[in-house]
Amino acid sequence: MSVEMVEVSVRSAEPLRPSGILQQNRVFLDFFWDLAKPDQEVRLKAVENLIQYLKTENKADELEYTFKRLVDGLAHTRETARPGFSLALGQVLSAFEDVSLQSILDRINEKHNLQAVKKKLARNAMFGNLFGVLALHQSGRLVKEPQVVLGCVQLLQSLTQHKQHLKDLPSKTMTDILTEIPEEVFEEVLLGALQADLASAFRTPEQLQLLLVALQRFPQALKPKKLKKLLGSSTIINADNIPKLVEVLKMAARSVKKELVLPSVALDLLKLSLKEDSFQLFWNKAITEGMFKEPSGPTHYLSFRLLGSALPLLSLSQLKEVLSGEVMMHYGEHVVSAQKPDRFKLAPEMDAYVSDFLQGCRDPNKQLAVMVSFSSLTNNGYPVVPSVWRVVQHLEPSALQSYVKWLKGMFLQPQTDQLLDFSTRKQKDKQEGKEQKESPIFRLRKWIVARLASIIDNHQVKKQEDLSMDVARFVFFHAFFSTKKAATSDIAETSGKLSVPLDDKTRGVLVNSFFGLEHFFFNIY
Repeated sequence: MSVEMVEVSVRSAEPLRPSGILQQNRVFLDFFWDLAKPDQEVRLKAVENLIQYLKTENKADELEYTFKRLVDGLAHTRETARPGFSLALGQVLSAFEDVSLQSILDRINEKHNLQAVKKKLARNAMFGNLFGVLALHQSGRLVKEPQVVLGCVQLLQSLTQHKQHLKDLPSKTMTDILTEIPEEVFEEVLLGALQADLASAFRTPEQLQLLLVALQRFPQALKPKKLKKLLGSSTIINADNIPKLVEVLKMAARSVKKELVLPSVALDLLKLSLKEDSFQLFWNKAITEGMFKEPSGPTHYLSFRLLGSALPLLSLSQLKEVLSGEVMMHYGEHVVSAQKPDRFKLAPEMDAYVSDFLQGCRDPNKQLAVMVSFSSLTNNGYPVVPSVWRVVQHLEPSALQSYVKWLKGMFLQPQTDQLLDFSTRKQKDKQEGKEQKESPIFRLRKWIVARLASIIDNHQVKKQEDLSMDVARFVFFHAFFSTKKAATSDIAETSGKLSVPLDDKTRGVLVNSFFGLEHFFFNIY
């Protein structure tokens, strides 16, 4: 039997051609790949290119596909990808206003339904919901669709129970939404939905922050009568509520332990206390007494940061009161005890607070009060702020002149009773039964001489030539001379009476400082 070989022409099978949207060129599909990449610049460029492409092509099926991919991407397994998809969704919604936000919220609810999703994907779905709301918020269109605002808030409320994954992000997002909606939307749509959250304001920092923002934004909707119904009192800051506020502030302090920032709820409470005329109660009872019952740590740091943040908000009398109180004393103890290399140091932050205050404040009296107060915070006579303290360059000329006058006066007649002086526990233990190596007056004078010299040396300080010469004459006179007889009008320095005579060590400091100034003037002139 013969077998006839038959040549069969076999063509390799063609790859299946994708149908519908996938028939488009790869450029369009690559946008979505780029949105998931870890490089932020790549993601931002992808968002920009995607919107430009959609506007140019203007194809309904591509827009539909875009929304599907973006909503899916909100719960991407890669954490860095979620913000990219969220931003893109917000920007696309902003560009295509004919697409209703409600339709997108419905998609988000359906796609990332926590009741329907598998347990192992629940965490991703939580983030999908959160980033979905963020996208709707970023679209800038929420105020136009009040019912979507309500839907977003209700979704965020359901997410607040998942703190182990989302932390305080749902509450913060609710707060952000409140800052942008008009009062009528809050009163007519949200107030009812937020009733339970507002009534529970003293339970967590996030809930209190929500109430404080609502009070700032919608005072007419939250009048004292309404507050009384919600909280049992017509004001937030009162004697009965102080213990609750202290506990919330402690929670807030611990929550930002790693971030090293001031929780916004603390600053908002301070602002409210000024508005309600309850600042003294808040500062003395909640901060001074309440926060310092805890050992040194987050609650102390919150108080110090609040002190720095409060400077621009306080009146002159309030500044003087706060800067001569126990919080300042605790701050001084922190500065001294934190000098060891392994200790956390808050002083650079306080320097920034003071610098910002002096730059933004044009009131020479307030500037002087702050400079004098920090210069009066002393450890056994020696101020805790550095003698070369660069914040002085922001002083108004009149404030600088008054500050120099105060320094000279304190040098001549050290008024130790006007200093906020302290000793650390270790220093007190060492001092028992022993004499100090250096007297507090010598330590103070040594610092003042260095302080005066640094003002002259700093070219950034706004000073007149007369002031520089005045300081140089002062240092020169007390370095080499003393007044034996009555003052003479020819030498102004002879009118300055020393309440405590200068010892040899102090004169040595003055001599060294003068020769430093001599070198400075030689280079200038």
